[in-house]
Amino acid sequence: MSSQTIKFPELEGFLNRSFLDLEKIDEDLFRSKTLWKHRLARGVYGGQMIGHSLVAASHGIPESQHIHSLHSYFLKNGNTDMPMLYHVDKTRDGKTYHARSIKARQAGNVVFTMQASFKSYETTVKTHQLPMPKVPHPDELKSPVEILDMMIEQELISIEQHKLGLESYDGFPIDIRWVDPLKFMLIEPQYPKRSLWFRARGHIGENLHPNIHKCCLAYMSDLFVIQTALMPHSPTWGKPIFMASLDHSMWFHSPCRADNWMLYEIEAESSTDGRALCRGRIWDINGTLVTTVAQEGVVRIPGSKSKL
Repeated sequence: MSSQTIKFPELEGFLNRSFLDLEKIDEDLFRSKTLWKHRLARGVYGGQMIGHSLVAASHGIPESQHIHSLHSYFLKNGNTDMPMLYHVDKTRDGKTYHARSIKARQAGNVVFTMQASFKSYETTVKTHQLPMPKVPHPDELKSPVEILDMMIEQELISIEQHKLGLESYDGFPIDIRWVDPLKFMLIEPQYPKRSLWFRARGHIGENLHPNIHKCCLAYMSDLFVIQTALMPHSPTWGKPIFMASLDHSMWFHSPCRADNWMLYEIEAESSTDGRALCRGRIWDINGTLVTTVAQEGVVRIPGSKSKL
């Protein structure tokens, strides 16, 4: 079997920190090179498995095809002690639409599945979209490090919360600007809706295929989604809350530049039956709606007797 790494030179900075590069070990079979998890997480970062699967699915797709949607399920916790294998099934190759089915396996077990769909571009005479909310420009907002330093000086958070916040921010190859920082720190009860600006750290490149930027965006999209459902129940620090992603879907409406600022608005639409459903919308800096995201996850607040 031949072995090669799927990598793009201009993506080196982002790939080295997001670990989105894969090794091709056979036709339609790929292997992760590095897996990452936060020290408080139960398994591999979900965005990495989403990004990996989309990278694998995009391999061999005609240049004329762009990613327009994905639907995925988290079945087991990913383990950082061994590589992840991604098997791609070419389920459809049509004139307009291509479809791929991806299974991620570890130790013989399927831990993650994805259906990804690609299509050729079409010209639409009439278009419409939801407008981008009016929020401050990212250049007017403080970085997470500045916010965390300010909050500990004002004794709004503990030393442990400050340390955890810095570790979380440094663990991702992503620049972030919180529109309303208090909503992200879950200090007091809030309506479950919040926004942030985000972008990949470093330059990715103007001349790369749009699918590459969408793979990077898919990696970043898993941030802060299900946690939004905790906002009405804040403060949550120190509470034994159980959270785990169940599924993650994305619809790509327009091309994007993953290394340019994008606004991510997230809202928890429902929290019941031990589950929370959250929906997100992503606009580029010019106000073009790029992506719609939906994610459901297990959210158990103290007092629940149910088991996963």
